[in-house]
Amino acid sequence: MRIETRGVLIGAARTIIGRMPGQTARDRMTEGLLPPQPSRVLVRRELGYFLKRLGMVALFLTVLAVSASTAFALFEHTSYWQGIQRAFTTISTLGAMGQPKTVGGQITEIAVVTLGVGTLFYLLGTVSELLVTGHLTGLLGAFRMQRRIAELHDHYLICGFGRVGQRVARRLKDAGVPLVVVDANPEIREEMEEMGVLHVDGPASDDDVLCEAGIMQARAVVACVDSDAENIFVTITARALRPDIEIVARAAEEATEKKLIRAGANDVISPYKASGDAMARLALDVPGERERGTPVDVNEDGRPEGRIASLDPADSAPTSG
Repeated sequence: MRIETRGVLIGAARTIIGRMPGQTARDRMTEGLLPPQPSRVLVRRELGYFLKRLGMVALFLTVLAVSASTAFALFEHTSYWQGIQRAFTTISTLGAMGQPKTVGGQITEIAVVTLGVGTLFYLLGTVSELLVTGHLTGLLGAFRMQRRIAELHDHYLICGFGRVGQRVARRLKDAGVPLVVVDANPEIREEMEEMGVLHVDGPASDDDVLCEAGIMQARAVVACVDSDAENIFVTITARALRPDIEIVARAAEEATEKKLIRAGANDVISPYKASGDAMARLALDVPGERERGTPVDVNEDGRPEGRIASLDPADSAPTSG
């Protein structure tokens, strides 16, 4: 029943988005074509590929050692234990057992040295590739990030790290609350790391990505992607995964506000309407509105020549003189 309901919601959202103003067909076609930065799924795949290569090397060396031990024991007429010792010293190129006495043993030694050294070089190349290309550092960093996210509880998910998302992240960091940023844009990954926030690289409308970000233990979701269409999908996905979670969504178009509410958002904020209202209040010289701004360019008399307006009521400060 839950899957069917969710499918109906997704289908309705796609119909709504198809009529959404401000978004062309080309934008909808090209949306999601850029690959996201490595996420937990990609990390697991890379690590699995590396471990698979190591497993193949270990299996080949085991088969080579067993075969060489048997061949040495038969050709040299020695015990199987001495055959194992000779196979190990041959594969590792130690040569501590001396030269084989029989032609069969010498041929076996040539074959074992060729295959063993080649396999060891392949192993060395695999490890070197992991180190030189930086995959090891990326894997370790990703696992540390995932472990820290898994330990979070009652944290906030910020879906989208544009101008609005960055502002939200700064305010939440100043408030001292845990947060995780979800964004699929590889160009802003450096900005997230400079701010020092935990982040998951991938589309926030994807179930697996939100689960990686810990939505099951999260306190609230802030959907502030630049696209209203994507915010609707994020809201639907978050509401389907967590019916009881608080969702605050951003709407660029006024027509999207009610759609986000119907999609499951608890609160909808329009940054353009909020900024427009603030500018109107400043133009109308509403009492106390200017005092909420940040003074800049203070003159010799100690009076500011201008202020940077604030949209946050908590930024209001008392004035003197």
